[in-house]
Amino acid sequence: MNNRFMGSMLAVVAVAAGLIFAAPSHADAKVVTDADATSAITKTQALRGTAEADGGAATGSANLTPATKRWQSTTITYKIDSGSSYYKSVWQSAVKSWNKSGVVQLVPASGKADITLADKNSTMKNATVGITYSSYYNDKSMNNLKVMANAKSYVFKNVANRYHYSKTEKTNVAEHELGHALGLEHNVGKGSVMYYATRDQSVSKPDVNGLEASYR
Repeated sequence: MNNRFMGSMLAVVAVAAGLIFAAPSHADAKVVTDADATSAITKTQALRGTAEADGGAATGSANLTPATKRWQSTTITYKIDSGSSYYKSVWQSAVKSWNKSGVVQLVPASGKADITLADKNSTMKNATVGITYSSYYNDKSMNNLKVMANAKSYVFKNVANRYHYSKTEKTNVAEHELGHALGLEHNVGKGSVMYYATRDQSVSKPDVNGLEASYR
């Protein structure tokens, strides 16, 4: 990747813990890395609604999941980079959920893809259960949203297992991270899959509303 291309992009990190930092790249390229986080929560916290607030990071209405980025096309390619048939099925279910919205069409790619979906163990000392790295062009926008260049999402296996997430709950985490890879941010409402603490939530009407507003 040449410096001119890198200079036209900003990398964004959408995570599942709460860090914000910026880091300059080499030469004249400038990369800003933003961590927008959500923690894994226990089943009791999910049932009782006792998870801590999002620290004010989520904005807007619970009826409309906000977005800061989008892809140039509504047809977006993806690949699942996993040696686990279990996690392949988790990601396939997440893709199916977002495709049901009818707003975007996620299609598998045999080669280079817009979005890469993967699983791994976390080395972070917190309850981060998923993370999405995404890059966007700093000189291109559509509907006042930055146009995305690429994204990679992970579900952290060791954290999900430590918090006893079921396969359905891991799929919900995958849906959350894929939502970030589509450009969505956190929703203030607990019924949204983009609520900061993801366990029981799946893609719902507020998330579809947000996607429709982004890709209109």
